Amino acid sequence: MTASFLVDEHVPSVFCTVLRSNGYRVVRAREVFGEETDDEELLEYCEDEDLLLITHDKKDFGSHETDAGVVAYTDSFFLRDEPETAVRTVERVLDAYPASELRGEVIWLSQWRS
Repeated sequence: MTASFLVDEHVPSVFCTVLRSNGYRVVRAREVFGEETDDEELLEYCEDEDLLLITHDKKDFGSHETDAGVVAYTDSFFLRDEPETAVRTVERVLDAYPASELRGEVIWLSQWRS
């Protein structure tokens, strides 16, 4: 099963486009909830819809108790300036761990960059 993602409002559009072009389902939080959605609401939505959350809000999501999987990135330019590399990095994570095994985990994308 291919992973599906909910991307937080700060995730660059170019990254979402490349992720979609690689066959992934991508839901933008802004399109579903509008601006400045409560973190708990995003996590609940991910749990209900079986989505992995991609976010830059590392301080917000690193401490929540949740069954949703979270992919956090710390370099605010990485996804915008190197979207293909960023998608390959996400795929490296998915090659090592099926999406179902990422539930309840926070994956730091910076640790998977080559």
